[in-house]
Amino acid sequence: MHDLPAPRNRRILVIDDNPAIHADFRKILAPSESRHSSLDVAEAELFGSETNQGRQIPFEIDSAYQGQEGVEAVKRALEESRPYAMAFVDVRMPPGWDGVETTEKIWEVDSEIQIVICTAYSDYSWDEMFERIGNDDRMVVLKKPFDTVEALQLAQALTEKWRLSRMSKQKIEDLEETVAERTRSLLKSNETLKVEIVEHKRTEQELRGKTAFLDAQLNSSIDGILVVDSQGRKILQNQQMIKLWKIPHEIAVDLDDKRQLQWATTMLQNPEPFARRVAYLNSNPGEVDREEIELKDGTILDRYSSPVLGKDGTRYGRIWAFRDITERKKIEAQLFQTQKLELIGQLAGGVAHEFNNILAAMILNLDIMQMEPQLPAETQSLLLDLAALAKRAASLTQQLLLFSRRLVMQPRRLEINAALTNLLKMLEHLAGEAVTILWQPSNSELWIDADSTMLDQAVMNLCLNARDAMPNGGTLILKTSLAEFNVESVRVHPESRPGQFACLSISDTGCGMDAAVLKHLFEPFYSTKEIGKGSGLGLASTYGIVDQHKGWLTVESVVGHGTSFHLYFPLSATLETAPAASAPALSLKGQNETILLVEDEAALLFVTTRSLSMLGYRILSATNSHEALDLWERHRNEIDLVITDMKMPKGMSGLELADKLHEMKPSLKIIIMSGYSMELVRDGAGANSGYVFLSKPFAIKTLSETVRRCLD
Repeated sequence: MHDLPAPRNRRILVIDDNPAIHADFRKILAPSESRHSSLDVAEAELFGSETNQGRQIPFEIDSAYQGQEGVEAVKRALEESRPYAMAFVDVRMPPGWDGVETTEKIWEVDSEIQIVICTAYSDYSWDEMFERIGNDDRMVVLKKPFDTVEALQLAQALTEKWRLSRMSKQKIEDLEETVAERTRSLLKSNETLKVEIVEHKRTEQELRGKTAFLDAQLNSSIDGILVVDSQGRKILQNQQMIKLWKIPHEIAVDLDDKRQLQWATTMLQNPEPFARRVAYLNSNPGEVDREEIELKDGTILDRYSSPVLGKDGTRYGRIWAFRDITERKKIEAQLFQTQKLELIGQLAGGVAHEFNNILAAMILNLDIMQMEPQLPAETQSLLLDLAALAKRAASLTQQLLLFSRRLVMQPRRLEINAALTNLLKMLEHLAGEAVTILWQPSNSELWIDADSTMLDQAVMNLCLNARDAMPNGGTLILKTSLAEFNVESVRVHPESRPGQFACLSISDTGCGMDAAVLKHLFEPFYSTKEIGKGSGLGLASTYGIVDQHKGWLTVESVVGHGTSFHLYFPLSATLETAPAASAPALSLKGQNETILLVEDEAALLFVTTRSLSMLGYRILSATNSHEALDLWERHRNEIDLVITDMKMPKGMSGLELADKLHEMKPSLKIIIMSGYSMELVRDGAGANSGYVFLSKPFAIKTLSETVRRCLD
């Protein structure tokens, strides 16, 4: 701030092209000590001050003779921080700028300087000057000729005006600075207040949000929650608590928990134990307790209760939580049932395997007996009856294997349209009346090499899934077509390969599946069905069946728009139809080839050895893999064929033995006997084309055909 008054500025610039004018102004405004006292008198009269003979303070006079020179003088004065308070400017100053233009230029440099225009009104009228400069309070017009008093009066008045203007400007600046400072202080206080208000609102909003969040969390919980104080009065409970116990409104709003407890006991299947437990917990406030309780309507609740304690151990009350676990208990029961069925399936598979060994021995013995040429008719009839019974038993074991998913793959050449036509009746029965089946066979026959039982199983799995996807009915479409893939199409469908394939499409109009389900669709035990309503193996086994047939499958599905499965099977390479079955002939006899037979079942080993010997083969028999390897080391150059059982309890399995022997002699022919193919599929044996599989039980005819086909 400026506390001192602005100093007097008695510096004046005279701009005139006439030197005489400059001399006149100096005499008037900067006189010597001998100046006439009349000037003092005039000053006293003008400004009311006492006259001081010979003591007038002179003005500091600078001269410029052209407008440009005057402007430069004004600039220098500003640079020296000694500005002019006023300037006398003549109107006419040829050549160069006139007085009016000079005034405009000066004000562009120093806007505070006071200007006196000296004019005889010969060049500009009043209107012309004011039009050029404007009616500005910084300018005074002095008419020539002027007298001494008039010039002195203007000098005194305008320099004082300059000083007062400076003082006013300083005062305004001081006032503005004071106002600005106070404004800044108020703004700062206002900002602080705003921050405090915002913080207060934020805190209030947070508290409201937390309260709303806690209320929402409490009421969105799947548990029914009740909190009581140490006196047994209800503090709060959520809507799930009221819903689980079906509490009437008048009891729910009552703060006394006794009425609600009485209501709860009336809802329970066994109220007495529950009431005793509640009483015990109320009398033992530090206890934590949990139990399962059952309502009269069959709902099962998981009840949990614990004390509400402060950090200092103060007991504030007790919290009760009730969760409906009815569905979970059902799922647990269904899971237990599924596990039991799986164990039964494993047992059935094991029984079928052992039973197949027995049946194989029986059937081979019956075949050997029937080969006797001099059998009485009565004995022949008895043997036929026994053979029929054995086949019936074999059919039963086949059903057990189907149940336990341990089927042996027995491919044969079949026409897929005919196979599906024969299956339609069963599919219509499985699908039910609400599902319409559309059968769209291809125009041409499609021959494939497939196991008919496995093919039927794969189709039934997909159709059953389609039926379950259409609980309210719909359309199931079965369609066959010829699909051809080239190198370019294989790039688009990486799972495919070049060639011609029979395509079986099974489509439904059901609920469809999303991407998350499709990602895990063929994983074993993955199922979107409720526990107990699906094993999760249907699609996995279908995938395995198609893969075993050297094919592949694709799936397309859109939620709400159904699902389509496309199964691709390679066309059969055999063009001619299979020859009709014929009785054993000499062509099926052995030619004294040596066979290494490995079977751990003694009875089956004996009868198989006898059967092969009767067919003309030399047999080296072993009961386990160790014996087989010993025989191999001694007779490896003699052995033409190895027949081994798949499952052997001691040492290597039949598959491991086959792999080891095949590694030592890649050209070795190998037949693997098995009562079921689960291990074969699991271990990848089906991928080795050097192995031939023989399903138990088998007759001599099947045995001889398999051996001969393998050797030839």
